[in-house]
Amino acid sequence: MRDPLLDELADLFHTDAPPPVLTPQPTGLTPMEPVQEPMRGPSRQLAFHAGTGRLHLQIDSGRLTGVLDDEAAVEVRTPGTTQALQPDAEGWFRAGITPGPVCVTVPELGLTTGWFVA
Repeated sequence: MRDPLLDELADLFHTDAPPPVLTPQPTGLTPMEPVQEPMRGPSRQLAFHAGTGRLHLQIDSGRLTGVLDDEAAVEVRTPGTTQALQPDAEGWFRAGITPGPVCVTVPELGLTTGWFVA
């Protein structure tokens, strides 16, 4: 079964359609809730929270920058890759990404943003 949104995105980027979407398997991670916050500038900014913790993400062409309230390791996932990252002492991390579905998880805390489109 193909996801119509991914097909539409592929048409926008004039690339081959992505492979069929597999039924997601439960991860055991708790979904973080998105927070509606004002955006400024040309980059796209997202914020998520779980309990008292927050995760802020900024997406600029090909780059994801984030800051986490905790010093736990972070995984930036796409359908085909997983990048394990250790935030610096202030909680910042950076990853190269390609346009398409992305998910940020904090396995140590059992949290995930769920999938969003970069």
